[in-house]
Amino acid sequence: MIIYEPSILVAEDFSAVGRLSMTAAISVFSGFGLQTAAMPTEVLSTQTEGFGRPAIFKTDDWIEQAMRHWQAISDLNLNAALVGYVGNIATVTLLTNLLRRSNMAPVVIDPVLGDQGKMYAGFDSEYLAAVKKLLATATVITPNVTELGLLTNTKLTPTSSDKAILAALTTLDETLTNHPRVVVTGVRRDAGMGSCFTRNGRLVWNGSPFVTGHFYGTGDLFSALMTGYLVFGMTFESAVQRAVSGTYEAVSQTAQLASNRRKYGLNLTKTLNAVTKFTLGQKRGEF
Repeated sequence: MIIYEPSILVAEDFSAVGRLSMTAAISVFSGFGLQTAAMPTEVLSTQTEGFGRPAIFKTDDWIEQAMRHWQAISDLNLNAALVGYVGNIATVTLLTNLLRRSNMAPVVIDPVLGDQGKMYAGFDSEYLAAVKKLLATATVITPNVTELGLLTNTKLTPTSSDKAILAALTTLDETLTNHPRVVVTGVRRDAGMGSCFTRNGRLVWNGSPFVTGHFYGTGDLFSALMTGYLVFGMTFESAVQRAVSGTYEAVSQTAQLASNRRKYGLNLTKTLNAVTKFTLGQKRGEF
């Protein structure tokens, strides 16, 4: 399959084992036939849960050298960006400055700050402030409910009311002068799990059946799928619907595994099959 012309900057952590974060994103973009420029914000021997303490390699110096090299390549045009977990203020600032100077679109940022009601260990108010500056470069952001709460100094849960989530989204929009589209992930409604966004001042929820269990990498996959569909010119709402569906397919396939095998990430086979079929149907290259 010929690579479609746009190149996507992918800035997030790289886990050497499993199908998470950057590994999942690159797999998704390969299904879309898209070229990638991978910027691992840190390299881990495994993800941080279920394998003991991982070996972690910081990449700050490499990132600056890679950016200088990429800028010297005349036919490497970074047209879009996906930013996930960063982890330190210096790299957040570097990415903020890079995206401010660029004309990339879409710029999808998943503000990885916390989950299950609390901020991740090692993060503080200064890191949160740096991430807010980074969000001012986005066209789309994909916080989970905990992260939306952290960004707006409110307390939200997956079952928070439409009114509470809508109020938080309004507050966030008022603080970001670029007014990106926001889709909130991990929102429970009745027997479903999904994402929500605003349309004409109202909250719209798009979901799938709830699957019991803990699944690693769902947010990473959702953001990558969103980015791919947006690059192909799909509307925001259609991209959300397809990303929700693709994430559900991966979760439902992974749910068939023993719980101790789920730490390796999501089973992407069915989701990638759907992405590839979509790409082949776009007639955007020779196959």
